Amino acid sequence: MDNANRGLLAVLIAHNELAYVKLNVEILAQELKTTGGEIVVVDNCSDDGLREWLEGQNLASYMIADEGLEGYGKILGIVNEQFADGRDLLLVRANYFLTPGSVACMQAALHDSEDIAAVGPVGNTLPGEQKCFSGNTYEEAALFADGQPAGAARTAYLDMDVMMLKGSARGSLDVEAQIPQAAMRGYMRRVLAQGLRFAVVKKAVCFAVGNTKDEPYRAFDPDVYRREKLHHLLYSFGDVECQGVYIYKYLEASILIYLNERENERKNNVFSEPWPADIVFLSTEEEADKTREVLENLPQRDILFVTLPLRRPYEGKYVHTAIETFISSLDEEKYVDLEWYTAANEEFWNMAPTQNMYPLVKSTVPRIYGVPDTNMEEIVNCVCEQFISPLEQLLDVSFEQEFVRGLCLKASYVLKERYSYMEFYREAIARVKPKVIIYSHGQDMSLTYLRDLTLELGIPTLEIAHGVGRVNTYHKQLAYADYHLVYSDIVAAKSLEQGNDRVIGIGKPGVYESVKQPESPYPLTVISFISSTEKEIFPYARNLAARLDKQRYLVIYKAHTAEINDDKLPQIAEELGNMQIVGGELDIREIAALSDIVVGIRSSAIFDVLPFPMLKVIAVRDMIENVSEARANEIIEAVAATGEIVMAEDEEQLYEEVVSYKRGMRFRQDINTFWPSDARERFRALVDRYLEEGIR
Repeated sequence: MDNANRGLLAVLIAHNELAYVKLNVEILAQELKTTGGEIVVVDNCSDDGLREWLEGQNLASYMIADEGLEGYGKILGIVNEQFADGRDLLLVRANYFLTPGSVACMQAALHDSEDIAAVGPVGNTLPGEQKCFSGNTYEEAALFADGQPAGAARTAYLDMDVMMLKGSARGSLDVEAQIPQAAMRGYMRRVLAQGLRFAVVKKAVCFAVGNTKDEPYRAFDPDVYRREKLHHLLYSFGDVECQGVYIYKYLEASILIYLNERENERKNNVFSEPWPADIVFLSTEEEADKTREVLENLPQRDILFVTLPLRRPYEGKYVHTAIETFISSLDEEKYVDLEWYTAANEEFWNMAPTQNMYPLVKSTVPRIYGVPDTNMEEIVNCVCEQFISPLEQLLDVSFEQEFVRGLCLKASYVLKERYSYMEFYREAIARVKPKVIIYSHGQDMSLTYLRDLTLELGIPTLEIAHGVGRVNTYHKQLAYADYHLVYSDIVAAKSLEQGNDRVIGIGKPGVYESVKQPESPYPLTVISFISSTEKEIFPYARNLAARLDKQRYLVIYKAHTAEINDDKLPQIAEELGNMQIVGGELDIREIAALSDIVVGIRSSAIFDVLPFPMLKVIAVRDMIENVSEARANEIIEAVAATGEIVMAEDEEQLYEEVVSYKRGMRFRQDINTFWPSDARERFRALVDRYLEEGIR
């Protein structure tokens, strides 16, 4: 029998929220008159009279959670056990109130499709697209609900404080998690991993008054509690405007890097250099004239690529390792490529293989379109009150004044520069008239400006991954594109588990075509370490080189561009005698061709070398804790489970894996596990969907 016809189990979990519970029980009782169902109130250690009131009323069943009940998950487990009848489950925190008709609309949407596991309402507490109104009263919420359509929007993200679960999905509840947010996020990950989805019901509206009472849960696991609150706080920053601009995404990298360095006590407590000034550099008029000429000659095309000056030498040309093969997969008459440079370099441009490429010097844009003044007092107030103060209170830290000052200067710089870029992009898009805009490295400010304009114009955007980091929960003001193309279905699946259903696993065209792994010309076993500026990777390389037999092993350290000018590295390598330092002059494919073993921690190069089946690939476990939700180890562990990568827990295991290597072994029997072999076809089909029907 369909659970929709078996009534509903509505569960309110409250702690010292007597007034809210009284009102909520009355509202839910009225709602359940038409849909049928039962209300259960769980009193979680209240001392405000809630227990006495529950014992004297007849509208709701109740449970008393005494002090021995360890957390939110245990409460959910008992509810499931006591009411194991398969009914749909409505979980509502006590201070959330649903408007008339919301329960019926949610239950109808829940059973509209078999793959919907849970539904939720829109509300005044949800960040991003689902925060549809700012009302704080029952009347305001009901009035808003009256104007909404009856449909539902599929999503991978719901408000964890008010959800209706399909009866068949109740078994996925995380009854071990002690913190409410952790328990519900655990549930969401489990059902998303099963291929099920969620939906937001537009006509179902809730509003919250005051904060939920989380005191009983904070004590169980303070670290998890703080992490969950931080996740929600960082997500909510996407809704903060400063002088009309959603500013957090421009400051996000600086804030997270600072917090990560503090958390891990990196660089001997010397944090990253603060943003120095808000002065926007202007080009000469002669250089600006070249940009004007480029604009005047832009052709009309269906696809607009916008790329950064991140080319590397390979086989006599300067190529974009992140995006070149995608561009070359398409017919030339379909696209235009605008490419940003910090300085003019005709020789460099002439060596680039990209067709239809129009080079631009960044500083010409503010020269042409001007730089407005900013209100620094307003910026300081916004940054300190909206971002710094909440983080300091939650994390019990004090941000260094130099960092805060730099953050304010960066915000001012963004507001100045953004104006000119928005005007430039507006003119360029008007000439090209693209149906889709594609780029890589979307966090770069010049591309984030583009993202802001495409949101305004309604043009779909696609960001091509330049690494393998999981892409977290979708929020249109925090995402750097509408959709994110990643190199593997594994990365897409992990992103979906985090709540981002805008991630598409495509692969990368041509990764197998350039695989050349002849017999090694070296009598030595060559171990190449690939740096992505992880501070701990060089000590691994140095210590391994010192330990290995210099007559049998050579260690190559491929330094990141940010550390190649470090004079200490060549000196250390020279002293060791069996270590070499290389930089951008060697492409990762060239490194793979001359190596026996490749070692990395977080670098995407770990995955770039997987198409070389005779190459042993070792990933050393990442010990760094990241304050955001990004967990590089999850992707690496998923690939390691397929047998393509060896995981080394520490220096000792790394050493054992190196000395156990035997030349001539094939380390990957199926080299398509991570990289799809039909990436070119997938990419073309995806672009055709944009051009023919759109996928927004």
